[in-house]
Amino acid sequence: MKRILLATAILGVSATALMAAGPKADLNADGQVTLAEFTSIASQNFTLADVNGDELLSKDELKGLHEARRDAREDARFDRADLNGDGAITRDEVDAAKDAKREKRTERRDEKKAEMLERYDTNVDGELSEAEREVAKAERKAERDARKSERGEKREDRKRDGKRAKRPTPDADGDGFVSRAEHMAVTEQLFARMDANGDGVLTQGEGGKRKGRKGKRRG
Repeated sequence: MKRILLATAILGVSATALMAAGPKADLNADGQVTLAEFTSIASQNFTLADVNGDELLSKDELKGLHEARRDAREDARFDRADLNGDGAITRDEVDAAKDAKREKRTERRDEKKAEMLERYDTNVDGELSEAEREVAKAERKAERDARKSERGEKREDRKRDGKRAKRPTPDADGDGFVSRAEHMAVTEQLFARMDANGDGVLTQGEGGKRKGRKGKRRG
């Protein structure tokens, strides 16, 4: 039982750590991550986490890697807010960050409005009439229903085929440790799961958390 609990803990931490590798894995900064780039970062992460150099990651080592990533994310958030890089966040910087967020929200609203007008403003008067809004509402509902139906069909297909996707298990042999080979194997499995269109590269949006779920996940 103790081994099972340890393996479960390792699974949770390791998978989280690998997922967090995503953006930094774009080594040549071309806006996409190849399998080679993804595995390269994963290998580096393994080496950093393997404190005693025994080529095995214990629960404590994986926990340390997870904590280091959390600290790095917090530092990155602080750095984004610390506009002048002086190690302190002033009220002006806080206000500037809020203003930037508001501007982004406004841009998104404007883009959405322009898209709606282009699609549904049939008389091209620059506004959506009540009739045009009803058409838009009905069409979007039909699209949502179609996507929902498609997802339901895919779930049923997986059930019938008995091929429900399983999460990759880092500690494959159940010995309570993750070897480099196990780590790299689960890295490749995760890449395949995140590569939604199967083109061999991860682009922005692939591997992210599904929209519409609480707690809004790229490799």
